[in-house]
Amino acid sequence: MAEFSTYGDIVTTVYGMIRDTATSRRLASTDQIDIWANSLMSELAEHAGYMDLTVETTLTSGLGADISVAAGLGVMGITRVEIDDEAIEPISTRQLYANSRSWQEQTGEPRYYYMDSMRASTSDSVHFGLWPLAGASYDLRVVVNRASDELDYASPADKVMLPLWATPGLVWGILSKFYESESRMQNLKAAKFYRMLFEDMMTRLRVRSYSRLNLQKAYGQGRDTRFPSGDFRLLIPDAGIPIP
Repeated sequence: MAEFSTYGDIVTTVYGMIRDTATSRRLASTDQIDIWANSLMSELAEHAGYMDLTVETTLTSGLGADISVAAGLGVMGITRVEIDDEAIEPISTRQLYANSRSWQEQTGEPRYYYMDSMRASTSDSVHFGLWPLAGASYDLRVVVNRASDELDYASPADKVMLPLWATPGLVWGILSKFYESESRMQNLKAAKFYRMLFEDMMTRLRVRSYSRLNLQKAYGQGRDTRFPSGDFRLLIPDAGIPIP
């Protein structure tokens, strides 16, 4: 049984399956594989929501009209907002206006958060507002959905931020991109087959993230010091990833 546990191992596996090598690169460059891999990892983060980062700070009195949370590169959006360890619900400014024309002036313990009419969130921070504005000091916890750190074959020893069982799906996804590309090796049937395998993995990853692992998602359990930039679940063990 073959094993791989790093991004370099995944790239080597892909090259082996297309009968190429990272040295000769006759059919695909390592730069192109990097582009495909990072695109697929972003897709997984956006649709499966399996990675999160928890940011904690103190909300002082009067704040809440525009909260900016810097969470590092790859932020996809907000998963959960808590005030003093209690989750608050999302709401729209339209609903707030319908409730009261003076909603922007009201203060108290924040009970809702909104993201419409705010400054656009970027790839490294998210913006949102709280209602009502903080009438005192509160502990603020924000859980954001994020993408993995960028993969680069120049750092082949980097581990891929995926659960043990899901990592082969990245191989299938890269193969789908390879066979879909316009080249002499183009094979749309093969591309469709590997894409099906990738999407099956993505579906199972999404189901696990939104059911069995919701507590970890909320509180960032399973933190690993090898990846200080973010929390995520089901980390790859040092023993490597077995591939049947």
